[in-house]
Amino acid sequence: MPHPTERRRYDMARVSRKAAVMEQEAGIISKPERVYSTAVYARLSVEDNNRAGDRESITMQRYMLEKYVEAQADMRLSGVFCDNGETGTNFERPEFERLMDGIRGRMIDCIVVKDLSRFGRNYVETGYYLEKIFPYLGVRFVAVNDNYDSIKDKGGNELVISLKNLVNDLYAKDISQKVNTALETKQRKGEFIGAFPPYGYLKSPEDKHKLVPDPDAAPVVREIFQWRADGVGINMIARYLNDRKIPCPAMHHYLNGRKKKKPEGAGAIWQGQMIKQITKHPVYVGHMAQGRTKKSLSNGLPKTEVKKEDWIIVHNTHEAIISQDIFDRVQAVSEQRCMEHRSLRGKYPSTENVFRGLVVCGDCGTKMSRYKGVSAAGTVRYTFICRVYAENLSGQGCTKKCVGEPELKEAVFHALRIEIEAALKLEDLLKRTQKKSGFRKKQEALTEQIRLLKQDIGRNTTYRSALFESFSDHTLTEQEYISLKQEYDRKADSYQKELEELEREEQDFSKTISPQNHWIKALKKCQTEETVTREMAVELIDHIKVTGYNEIEIVWNFKDEFIRLEEKAVGI
Repeated sequence: MPHPTERRRYDMARVSRKAAVMEQEAGIISKPERVYSTAVYARLSVEDNNRAGDRESITMQRYMLEKYVEAQADMRLSGVFCDNGETGTNFERPEFERLMDGIRGRMIDCIVVKDLSRFGRNYVETGYYLEKIFPYLGVRFVAVNDNYDSIKDKGGNELVISLKNLVNDLYAKDISQKVNTALETKQRKGEFIGAFPPYGYLKSPEDKHKLVPDPDAAPVVREIFQWRADGVGINMIARYLNDRKIPCPAMHHYLNGRKKKKPEGAGAIWQGQMIKQITKHPVYVGHMAQGRTKKSLSNGLPKTEVKKEDWIIVHNTHEAIISQDIFDRVQAVSEQRCMEHRSLRGKYPSTENVFRGLVVCGDCGTKMSRYKGVSAAGTVRYTFICRVYAENLSGQGCTKKCVGEPELKEAVFHALRIEIEAALKLEDLLKRTQKKSGFRKKQEALTEQIRLLKQDIGRNTTYRSALFESFSDHTLTEQEYISLKQEYDRKADSYQKELEELEREEQDFSKTISPQNHWIKALKKCQTEETVTREMAVELIDHIKVTGYNEIEIVWNFKDEFIRLEEKAVGI
């Protein structure tokens, strides 16, 4: 009987020989040319409440996809993304957006889904991702049950995939039409079908389609209507309510357990638009008014406002909170204010808001609104003001701050000229850097390191592939198999991380540390401009923080990269 130690040596020798034979016989087939950083994506339209035994459940989708990726030699699991309770008729889903961020950040280059319907049911958008966006970004797409792999199905299977997308789209539209018909029937009967009752009301305990006054919120609604009938502005009413610490509708729902997520920032306080929505709603005089917005997949309509004459109104369906007389007086006040606003708007036409969405409050981080002011002489001036401070005065920690649009444009343009000058100097530095012998040697060394590392990865993959066969024919014990597999998996992870780091560095040398750098080119385009344009602002500016009266801090999209480039160039 051989000693156990000798047996292990003999077994290991057999494994090595078997792996070597496989490597020689299979050659390039046994070791993939590329290992994809793979994300699995699962989705359900109706929220999954841990239906572990259901084949369509999130848990089962995820389990199946993870097992699939684990079995693929050319895939490495990099992330799991699950949209639970999200529709497939559009791509506005939290986890899908997070997945796309990973793709844009070059952390993911392969997506695996259960089937095409889990990815999306909109024929046009799904086709656009599969045929345009993913190929452009170099992303591989796999639908397991549909037997589709974008790197293997070049042309032959694309007609089938297009037909499946079309079927999924038609199925979703058919369901949408049936649901819309059923809901419209309930609306015409005067039944409430919303998820949350209007502020001031509760769903009846006996019948969830019937409304009853909320003893806590109904008195607030009466005050709002009375103030508005007396001519008080909507923003002033919001200030009154915030100063009295009365919870806004979203906060009221949260405090009473009807909403799970606590509102934050501007969403946690009363705002003028909330007052405007309440004071024009017929529900407060006892009439069920629904269908005020419309969204129909079957008709291809996004969510849109519906004209008042097309609302579905059923009279006297529940107890009124205010009288018809007060409601009519409020509508008259609102109409008068609206007419005044329209007359001013026609007299002083609006100009393009170049910095729309880019100016933020230095205290609360809320995007600042652009307000139009007209002097007695008829001069129009635009100013950016924090909406939270303007409508609340106190309570959110905001101090008074604003910036005039002319001053903002001048400051940004001046700062941009300085950045253009810095970009030109950096361009010159990068040109000199690329001529250095050290730069070329570093490039060649990186290329060789990547080549050798890919050989190691291929060899490790081959050995790992041979393990299970050795275990099956009893060459290895279970304990030896597990130990060796763990070691090969550890090496695979280590090699992959090292490869990603080397490829990033190679990308730096070939494209980033170059006079053709994207940001240098973008800044040079602005040399001939005489003022800041919307296109320039969106491309170059991350945000502009307003910290006081005409005091700003500009955060550029490219600043960190320029610092990194300069450090690398100087270090070569």
